[in-house]
Amino acid sequence: MASYSRNRAVRGFDGITASVFFSLLFIGWMMLISVGFSDVGREGFTVLEALQDSTTLFYGLALGAFSLGLIIDYKFWNSVAPIIYSIAIVLLLGVLIFGIEVKGATSWFSLGGFSFQPSELAKWSTLLLLSSYLGLAGVNIQQRRSLFIAIGIVVLPILLILLQPDAGSALVFTALGFVFYRAGLNPVVFLALFSLIGVVIGALLWGIALTVPIILLLSMLLLIVQHKQTTPFIAVWALLLLVFVAFGSYVETWYITAALLAVFLAFAVYTAIRNRVQPVVMASLITLLAIVVAFGSDFGYNNILRPHQQDRINVWLHPEKCDPQGSLYNVIQSKTAIGSGGTLGKGFLQGTMTKLNYVPEQSTDFIYSTLGEEHGFIGSLGVMLLFLILLIRITVLAERSKNTFIQYYGYGIAGYLFFQIVVNIGMTMGLMPVIGIPLPFISKGGTALVIFSFMIGTFLRMDMDRNKR
Repeated sequence: MASYSRNRAVRGFDGITASVFFSLLFIGWMMLISVGFSDVGREGFTVLEALQDSTTLFYGLALGAFSLGLIIDYKFWNSVAPIIYSIAIVLLLGVLIFGIEVKGATSWFSLGGFSFQPSELAKWSTLLLLSSYLGLAGVNIQQRRSLFIAIGIVVLPILLILLQPDAGSALVFTALGFVFYRAGLNPVVFLALFSLIGVVIGALLWGIALTVPIILLLSMLLLIVQHKQTTPFIAVWALLLLVFVAFGSYVETWYITAALLAVFLAFAVYTAIRNRVQPVVMASLITLLAIVVAFGSDFGYNNILRPHQQDRINVWLHPEKCDPQGSLYNVIQSKTAIGSGGTLGKGFLQGTMTKLNYVPEQSTDFIYSTLGEEHGFIGSLGVMLLFLILLIRITVLAERSKNTFIQYYGYGIAGYLFFQIVVNIGMTMGLMPVIGIPLPFISKGGTALVIFSFMIGTFLRMDMDRNKR
């Protein structure tokens, strides 16, 4: 009977996902070996040198973590999720007191020459508890109480990580929006959030003088398609838009403009409520919120962010304002290294720009530039296709499960991977701000590598038990 159960488990093992995972691990190991190889005059590593490299140890631990995840039944993780989450929160508190500072952030414990980043454990434990909670009978994400509890589970570690401060790791938690979407949160909420993100980017990219008229114009169009009762308000809306376009750029302080907008919108809401014109009420409130976010973004950028934080945004949105030998240097060298690889690349260990350290932080933030230089467009595209296959497989496996805990857990892993892949590769090409997010399985970082490998292993075990309720 025991033999039959083991054979049945093996038959349920998803070899496609595992093969893609092993392929990415191998590529990551080879890339970090290449980054560590600084002897330009030699042809290559010997097998013994590669095995003795410290990178090999962490990839061995990753394989061990993956195997451990395959052994333990998913019900165990479902039951201990609150305990693991509590441990992660305690570690996040502890690192603020006992942690060591690396690049301005107190995010690491150092023990006997090894370092550990508790925020990586927090990513997994938060996903674990969120999936467990949303999978409980009687929990409905569309109900206010359930939604607030779920948001609280995610927000607590984010706040603690921001205290380190490590904005990059904190941003990764937003990828858990995939779980909220799968749990049935109204898509309008996501549309609203993406719209506000667009307002923030617009304010930083174009400035208030252009962003606010765009907001007013879109609000006016919204009113036009709503109801005939909104016609008088549309005329006032258009008048305000013309006034702002004509004189907004000449106002020396944004306080005057903000006051003008606030008075107008307050009047619009008051009048609409008295006349029971609901579309105007909603449009006014949405417009007011968007304008407040726009002004807040502009104020925060100019008065709250530190110069190096402003530089990170400028590298992304305003590269013309950056010093090519300063804040823009990393991105320029990264793009040059990727472009120099051509179609087929220069060959393993033959990347001159990366070997001669023209590209800083190439083992972590800019590992993709090493891949692009040595293996060219074909190699870079191949890695992106492997990531795409992995994301598709995880989503497919999550959907075919009859257990909601497994479904949410799978979507959370896919969300984490998708977010970090897009942001990291985008950073190396200048399409995303440089915020220190590593490329999964490939960038240097033992804690992240082991935790991600463990998550893949546990999920494949869950898939093997997918028909259990």
